[in-house]
Amino acid sequence: MTSQVYYRKWRPGCFADLVGQEHVATTLRQAIRQERVSHSYLFCGPRGTGKTTTARIVAKAVNCLDPQEGDPCNQCSICVSFNEERFMDVIEMDAASNRGIEDIREIRDKVNFSPGEGRRKVYIIDEAHMLTDQASNAFLKTLEEPPAHVIFILCTTEANRILPTIVSRCQRFDFRRLPSERIYQRLAEITEGEGASVAPDALRLVARYAAGSLRDAENLLEQLVVSCGDGVTLAQVEELLGLGHGDRWLDLVKYLLMSNTTASLEIINQAAWDGVDLRQMHRQTLELLRAAMLLEWGAAGALELPEHVASQLRELVTNLPNWRIVKALRIWGDVNMRYDAPSTLPLELAVVEICNDDIATPVEAPRTEPAARPMTAPPARRPAPDPGPASSTAGAPPDPSQTPASPPHREPDRPRTAPVRPRASAAVNEGMGPVGGGDDLAGMWQATVKALGRATGKRYNLGALLRDCKPNTIALEGDTLLVPFVHRPNMERMQEEMEDPGSRNLVTEAVTRFFGTPYNFRITLAGQTEEGAQSNRPNQHSPLVRTALNMGARIVEDTLE
Repeated sequence: MTSQVYYRKWRPGCFADLVGQEHVATTLRQAIRQERVSHSYLFCGPRGTGKTTTARIVAKAVNCLDPQEGDPCNQCSICVSFNEERFMDVIEMDAASNRGIEDIREIRDKVNFSPGEGRRKVYIIDEAHMLTDQASNAFLKTLEEPPAHVIFILCTTEANRILPTIVSRCQRFDFRRLPSERIYQRLAEITEGEGASVAPDALRLVARYAAGSLRDAENLLEQLVVSCGDGVTLAQVEELLGLGHGDRWLDLVKYLLMSNTTASLEIINQAAWDGVDLRQMHRQTLELLRAAMLLEWGAAGALELPEHVASQLRELVTNLPNWRIVKALRIWGDVNMRYDAPSTLPLELAVVEICNDDIATPVEAPRTEPAARPMTAPPARRPAPDPGPASSTAGAPPDPSQTPASPPHREPDRPRTAPVRPRASAAVNEGMGPVGGGDDLAGMWQATVKALGRATGKRYNLGALLRDCKPNTIALEGDTLLVPFVHRPNMERMQEEMEDPGSRNLVTEAVTRFFGTPYNFRITLAGQTEEGAQSNRPNQHSPLVRTALNMGARIVEDTLE
């Protein structure tokens, strides 16, 4: 004897039965009632939210012989045939297994055939994002101008993977995750219809665990009814889901927030010896830490916890600094528990890091320092330099109180921060020239090279090439920046990159950002005169020489003919 699973047996048969998608049901019902049905729809949203079910209701309603205000009547011969899965004019296709161009060509060849039973032929394509690019492009013309009797409904959980040209040809409906209260109400209706006895607290836990997916909740409910028989209790649900030991996880949260390292480690290891799923332990503890954060900031309305748990957490957070809660939540949330055989070590390391008060300062510093420095540091330093004395002391050592060389050294990895550009610009304007400001040039050059550390030109990494230039050899001659390389191969590669407009723009932007002024570049070899550099120019641009150097060759002697 065979029986249907709950999510198929209790699948909605009309728009009025859809749960949590009223914005979709209302629009589609009005379109059917006014006979303004589109030729193509795109239903997208999380799994288990009713996309395919809605598509089937649309297919039944447009063929119904006696629609009731846009809803199918479920009484006529068409509706009966559809409900018994005998209706031939609804074609459901799984794009995950029929994703090639040949499958789309088959659809394109068959859409011209008239419906066999009803008025409209409806194609429902599940997992539409799995179609290949070639298949999607072949589908475009048919999707845009199908025969009058054809409707296409595409369902997907990843709308971002569908070609924009397909999305623009469809009416898009976004399905939302279902609130746990709506899932609970639907589960209560199913248990009443099935004659099963399930405690309300158990149903609420199932609804919360489903995370907005009604199909997942219905599957879990059926599993509980089958395994537990009459009288499903909250403890049985927790045992099945691995969510038991709630008091143990609450104690763990208390010890973490109170910095009791020993007790926290003992709870984790005892749970491992008891065979507890460490992933579930991590997840449950994370939810309790989140609840503590919400209670600390007065957002208790978003919680779905038993009252005795919420009261204990509320009492705990009143005696704790809020930074400790944020620190624990951040560190515990970063633990990676996605391995097949999770170890206790990641959790133990997280415990030690959370409970160690010495780590509190580094956690707090990055959150406050970036916001404070752009407001206070630049205004204090900007009016300090005097243009008059600067021009008369161009060759003198820089004054430590006015030298802005430290920001390029301190913030090379964040070149877009506000304090860098004005300081670098002031330094260049005061000390421009081949002699004055030499230390500043070295610092600015180091910052420029680090900023280009991940910039890839036409063929090479620009930052890696420019590291060959010693900072103390960088000099200015008017509006030209002298860039001497130590090794000839790197110089030749950089010359090749600078011939490409894209690479040259990257270097120009970085230099302008840190030096404050756009410069021309002169790429030379360290210790070589300009005449020597010009005389070697033909060999430097020789494709044969560059190819050999790229393959690992080394120039032993350079003889000019």
